[in-house]
Amino acid sequence: MKVLSFLIIMVSFLFASGIDFEDSLKKAQAKALKEKKPLMIMYSTPTCPECNYMKKKVFKNSEVSSYVNENFVSVIMDIKEQEKELPYKFIGIPTLFFADAKDMKLISKSLGGMREKEFLTLLKSIEK
Repeated sequence: MKVLSFLIIMVSFLFASGIDFEDSLKKAQAKALKEKKPLMIMYSTPTCPECNYMKKKVFKNSEVSSYVNENFVSVIMDIKEQEKELPYKFIGIPTLFFADAKDMKLISKSLGGMREKEFLTLLKSIEK
């Protein structure tokens, strides 16, 4: 029974992939400063189809999630629930902002949903 439990846990770790999102901008900024990484901030809503596609498919891709987790500290911000906390203006969602955690200066931004390959190309083009 112990062996079976161990195998189930190990398999869940192998298949559990995804970006490690912080639950607030404040926590993400603190972690980014500590780890000396830029921020990746996504503006979203629960009803945005492209946002949901990215969350369920693109962000779960192992190559994408590994790259993001190694190079950025990430947070998703709901534009309705967290309206007063949004650090940048936007014209549509999803919008991804890449920023220096020290002064919140924008490094880059991207408007609109994208698929895995396109997103990886964008990520690799961000100067850290």
